[in-house]
Amino acid sequence: MVEFLLTQANLPFTLSLFFVLMLGVFEALSLCIGYSLVGALDDWAPIDIDADSATGLTGVAGWLCLNRLPLLIWFVLVLISFSVAGYTANYLSLIFNRELLPQSATLPIALFITAVSCRYLGAAIARILPKNESSAISIDGLLGSVGTVTIGCAIKGNPSEALVQDQYHQKHYVLVEPESAGIEFNSGTQVVLLKREGTVWSAARFDS
Repeated sequence: MVEFLLTQANLPFTLSLFFVLMLGVFEALSLCIGYSLVGALDDWAPIDIDADSATGLTGVAGWLCLNRLPLLIWFVLVLISFSVAGYTANYLSLIFNRELLPQSATLPIALFITAVSCRYLGAAIARILPKNESSAISIDGLLGSVGTVTIGCAIKGNPSEALVQDQYHQKHYVLVEPESAGIEFNSGTQVVLLKREGTVWSAARFDS
């Protein structure tokens, strides 16, 4: 068994599993001093993605349930799914073909199964995890919030993605456009949300 785990073909999956064990050790040690990595990572990078306006990478993140799980739990799910998928592929190959698959074959298989696991197993885990309802906010509750344009150049009729943080310090990705023609919001521009029509927010430049 040890030889199987440490063989070169299984090295990425063994390293992934080792990292999970190290995270577990760090979490246990941090809890002993009254500090949690789960809470710390969520405070550092809380993410909320509006399903109606998610596009590009944010849409992929939403599909993978990144916005529905604590970041550390999601990361552990990714690592464990990757390891189990890789080990299983090589074990089945060893049984039926009497040889291990090359990494060029197992890595795509493991990544695909990991994505599917995040989508469906992640959603199942999210349903049973306790939720903090006091920090829930609807997309309309972002009215008056200040955000930062993250991608492209927003003009009237051609919105761009912006990152907005609500009063609970949760992050939301929304589409914004200037409230009138002749105005441009380049990447990095701070804007204030004024009105939502469908999935797009009309916004004005925010001058602090």
